[in-house]
Amino acid sequence: MMFLWLIVGLVLVTIAFFLPGSPQDVWPNLNLAGIVAAIYILALIAYTLRSPFGKKAQAIVWIITLLTLPALGMFWTGMDTTSHWQHNKLLSIREMIGRGIIAAEVSDTLLSVLDEYHNQKGGKKTTLHQVFQRRYPRVMVGDNIHLPGYPGDSLRIFMSSLSDDAIMLDAQEMYVKGRDPAFKNFNGRTGMVQERYTLTAKGVHHESQN
Repeated sequence: MMFLWLIVGLVLVTIAFFLPGSPQDVWPNLNLAGIVAAIYILALIAYTLRSPFGKKAQAIVWIITLLTLPALGMFWTGMDTTSHWQHNKLLSIREMIGRGIIAAEVSDTLLSVLDEYHNQKGGKKTTLHQVFQRRYPRVMVGDNIHLPGYPGDSLRIFMSSLSDDAIMLDAQEMYVKGRDPAFKNFNGRTGMVQERYTLTAKGVHHESQN
């Protein structure tokens, strides 16, 4: 009979774990499995403490159980809260790092174009458009000009507008969430970090879009 109890408990907890089906957050699965496991333990104790156990033994076991389960529950919820806090903190740090990488890379790209534009020799100067296309030949509006620096590099720098007087780049993180989850990114995704940089003859203008 005890073997049957173990099999039933294993099946119930396993089913409870897979019911929520949240690939982004495992804690709802763990919480439901934990609740089912607690109910199962209480039922198992009630079944086990039948005769010939005396009233005193039953009382002692139930007191220990009713003290232990709430303590485990508090520890469990504390771990849940801490893990979510750590997860959100890591995402925040990753977002800050992503914005810093974008600022460094896009600024270097555009300022090098601006430097070449202003240091042209001779009478007739080429436009910002022409200077940029010398550095990035065959790049068209909508293209990504960022060369991956490592496997899994999630940065994209899209050419969003190109004219004789202005160059606009939309730098986007593919998997790092920004401030607004409903924001529509340049490549069609939603909610990801995106920074816009516009280069004119006067310098670089920056707009943090998400």
